[in-house]
This record gives sequence, structure tokens and C-alpha cells, in this order.
Amino acid sequence: MGIAPVNTVRGGAEQGTYVCKELVFAYAMWISPSFHLKVIRTFDRITSAPQTSSGMAADKMQAGVILLGFMRKELNLSNSSVLGACQKLQEAVGLPNLAPQYAIDAPAGALDGSSRPTLALSALLKQHGIRMTANQAYQQLAKLGVVEHRERYSRSAINGIKKFWSLTAKGCMFGKNITSPANPRETQPHFFESKFPELLKLLDTVH
Repeated sequence: MGIAPVNTVRGGAEQGTYVCKELVFAYAMWISPSFHLKVIRTFDRITSAPQTSSGMAADKMQAGVILLGFMRKELNLSNSSVLGACQKLQEAVGLPNLAPQYAIDAPAGALDGSSRPTLALSALLKQHGIRMTANQAYQQLAKLGVVEHRERYSRSAINGIKKFWSLTAKGCMFGKNITSPANPRETQPHFFESKFPELLKLLDTVH
């Protein structure tokens, strides 16, 4: 009989929830293949040393912090997307639900503490009567350093690599990266409606 991926011991000196490291690795790799090696090294170091139940809980929390830091730095994900991913990780590894229920997504400099409405680029172009396809606009925004192409592994893609657009750190002034509804391993840029006129002015400067 195999070992359950999640095992809860109630009572006694060893009480607590124990999760096989493969489960955590699989979740992190599902989010981003580039995070694969970092997760393996971190969790291997954590799980190799003898630990008490309280120590294991602390290490699990540390793993969540590492994941959060990676997403913010490497993927430029929005606050709400990072929060959603961390809530799923908490549930997967048995951590208590310590995260807030919502996060604020707003442009830099917003002072009222409220999220700003966003739309996909194609919807905003249509809304403003701009005769340009979303792909054409993305190509121009890439020249401005607002977006960039990212890659992920895909069995169905040419040469096994699927490309997708992602906002850069500079681009986060005008929008946010959310996890793509089509594939959670991709980001999908959404742009703040209130900042789009400013972004259109920048597009006019590209030649």
C-alpha cells in the first residue's frame, strides 16, 4: 500500500500535518518550469534534516514566502494573482489560512487604497476606436519596454516552446499580469482603464 501524499497525525508529540515533498514540487513546477530547480533545492534542504512538527510548520511557511518572492520578482504578477496562488499553496501543503481575502491592484502612486478596473488590450483598443490589432500593439509596446515575450514548455507548441506576453516592471505602471484563463502557467496582461490614454500617447512615439 502506498504512502498518502498528505498525512495528519492527531495528538502526541508528533502531531501535525505531513506532506510529501513531491506534492509541493509538482505544484510549484505547475506554476513555472523555471522555478523547478529552485524549489527542488529549497525543499530538499528543508526535508533532509531531522525536524520537529513545529519546525516543519515554520519551514512550510518559509517555502510559501520563497514562492511569493519569486512570483513578484520574476513574473511581475499582480497582487491578486500572487495572493490566489499562495492560497492554493497553503491548502496544498496544509498551512493555516493566514493570507488576506483580497488584494489591491492599482497603478503606482494611487493613494486611495482601491483596486482599478482593467481590461485586455484588444478590448481597450476597440473601446478607444484604435484600428490596430492586439498583436500589433504588443509589438509596439515591446519596443517601449512595456511588455516582453516569456516562454513555457508545451508539448503541442512548435519546438516544444509556447510564447506569451507579459508586462515588464516598467509595464506594471500601466497594468497588471494575471494568470491566463487558458493556461495558469502563462501570464496575461490587463491594462488599467485610467492609464490607457497615457499608454496610447507612448504608442504614438514608436516608429
